[in-house]
Amino acid sequence: MSIIKSALEIALERTQDVEANKEALEANTYATEGKKAVSKFLSEENVDLKKLLNDFDKKHLNHVKEGALQALLVNLKLPADEVSLLHSKKAGKGFHALVSDSKHLGKLLNQMEQFLADFLQERKRVVEAVDQRFEPILRQKEQAMSQQLGAKVKVDPAMDPDYQKLLRDNLTILEDRYTQVLGQVKQELRRMSG
Repeated sequence: MSIIKSALEIALERTQDVEANKEALEANTYATEGKKAVSKFLSEENVDLKKLLNDFDKKHLNHVKEGALQALLVNLKLPADEVSLLHSKKAGKGFHALVSDSKHLGKLLNQMEQFLADFLQERKRVVEAVDQRFEPILRQKEQAMSQQLGAKVKVDPAMDPDYQKLLRDNLTILEDRYTQVLGQVKQELRRMSG
């Protein structure tokens, strides 16, 4: 007769030969500290990211900077509004703590900021164009519903699935184009940081 083992016993058997890799654990711990420093930099005013990073022991500085790099890259994204544009710009400024060639970085960040601002303007134009294109369809729907219900009906485009699909499809096309370029910018920032 076989012995029935608990899930804990099975898990312990499977992991008994696994040893914690101290170096990997330490690297992960310090990378997390770099991410926390970036979080503080992005969420608070007058935080010197370079100073925060350089406060760490030289032995662990590479891991800290790698964590900071990952966090900054994640925070560089296409803006949905003015607030997210400012957030992405601030994330870009954080690269000054990681890159020694400030002249080249400055040029790249200026181009990136203009690129993100252009995206936001283009996004607004796409929304306006979809609104204009959908307006006659929306009026037809309102008329049909008004005749059906016997009272004047106002349809909110945000609640209309056809409008939502049209808007989503058009924004996806725009975002795909800009995401490719932003990916190239991120690669260059990673290269400059390494």
